[in-house]
Amino acid sequence: MDDGAMDTVGKALDDWRRERPDLDASPIGVFGRLRHVAELSRQELEAFLAPYDLTPKSFDVLANLRRGGPPYRKTPSELAESSLLSSGAMTGRLDALERQGLIRRSPHPNDRRVMFAELTQVGLGLIDDVFARHLANEETLLAGLSAEQRTQVIDGLMLLQRSIETAVAGRAVAPPRRPRRTSRSSS
Repeated sequence: MDDGAMDTVGKALDDWRRERPDLDASPIGVFGRLRHVAELSRQELEAFLAPYDLTPKSFDVLANLRRGGPPYRKTPSELAESSLLSSGAMTGRLDALERQGLIRRSPHPNDRRVMFAELTQVGLGLIDDVFARHLANEETLLAGLSAEQRTQVIDGLMLLQRSIETAVAGRAVAPPRRPRRTSRSSS
């Protein structure tokens, strides 16, 4: 995006400063840009993975198994926990990956109630190839930032994450909701 392109977040900030000068609209600058960057990176990841017949969710499962080290297997519960998913959602992902031949399920040797999901040789080869290309793609996306700027972005995002986590954890009650409108009936 060149400097002359319309910055929708900046425009929104200018509009709110004009319309409600009594309010500090600066949080829009943080959260608006954060949402925009998240959406851009989601779209880019989906487009990058499509030729490999992977989605960000299936990629996440394969990467999770791979980064765990040999024998590249975890229980569905372990995968769900590290992905912050329900076990039901993880089951659907594993079913799809198993149909693609990228993982297989195997029983726990000492507990028949427990099944493992593990990478197949095809799955291991695919995630090793795709992950290396993924990092190269992300490197290209970050090419406009110096090493120092990257560190500043990481530090800033960590501060933001802690700030949000602290604010959410400190809430005694849920945030206020908009009052419901009641219809007025004529008597």
